Amino acid sequence: MPQLTPSNNLAYTAAINPPDAEPKLTYAQIWQGLELKIRAGQDFVGGALLSTDIISESQDDQGRPVTVREVVFRDGNKRVRETCIGYEPMKVEFHQPNGSKVQNVISQGAGKAGEDLYMTYTFEWLHPDSDEKALQEFREKEIKMAKMAVDETIRVMREMVKDGRISK
Repeated sequence: MPQLTPSNNLAYTAAINPPDAEPKLTYAQIWQGLELKIRAGQDFVGGALLSTDIISESQDDQGRPVTVREVVFRDGNKRVRETCIGYEPMKVEFHQPNGSKVQNVISQGAGKAGEDLYMTYTFEWLHPDSDEKALQEFREKEIKMAKMAVDETIRVMREMVKDGRISK
């Protein structure tokens, strides 16, 4: 049986439309934002990414959009090629060559349909060759990055609706 690769698996969720938020974001606007985030991740999570370069765009066997991009992470100036797959209108998956995966998921809460929306990012960060101490250090950074990424993505989407970069 193969040995489990050291990893940090975590998720962070935030309300997209809390009571004081203006304007309220719709599924369509959030999806537009996620599509823009694939193409220019640094505009949404500048605290984590420095740049995004699109390598190719295609469709998978089910007709889903597939974008291959290279991003440069702020931490260590590390360049990583990611394959991004859109599952409209629910999620985008970001697959990395080492097997790590990030998902940006939009979900409906128990409240009013189309308004009680949540953004969850799941992270499956693989850290081969890491011991328990290094894994814990990575985890502390990754937890902070997860919260920042979700909160900042929602904030930027709202700003993009206000200034017209995302249609109303």
